[in-house]
Amino acid sequence: MLRLHYHNEKLRWIFQRVTGLQLLLCAGIHIWVFFFILERPLSYGTIHAVLSHPVWLVFYSVFLFLGIYHGLSGLWTVLTDRNPSNTVKRTLKIILISLGAIFMVLGEWNLIMLSV
Repeated sequence: MLRLHYHNEKLRWIFQRVTGLQLLLCAGIHIWVFFFILERPLSYGTIHAVLSHPVWLVFYSVFLFLGIYHGLSGLWTVLTDRNPSNTVKRTLKIILISLGAIFMVLGEWNLIMLSV
C-alpha cells in the first residue's frame, strides 16, 4: 500500500510539471496571437471571430482545463503537505473536484457564449 501511495504522489508531481510546461506554451501562443497577430484596437467582433473558429475554441478549452487542473493540484499539494488524516484528505478531494467541475462548466459556458 505504501508503494502505491508513493507511485500516486510521483505521478501527481510529474503531471504538475507537465501541465506547468503546457500552460507556459499555451500562454505564449495566447500572448503571441493577441499582441502580435490580431489587429488593434481589439473589439468584441475580433474576439468573437477568434472564438468562432473550432480550433481556437478547443485550444482555449484545453488551456482552461490545464489551468484549473494545475491550480487545484497545487492547492492539493499545499493543503496535504502536513499529511492530514484520511477523512480530511477525502473531504478536500471532494471539495477540490467539485470546485474544478464548477470552474470548468462556468469557463466553458463563457467560451461558448463568446463564440455564439
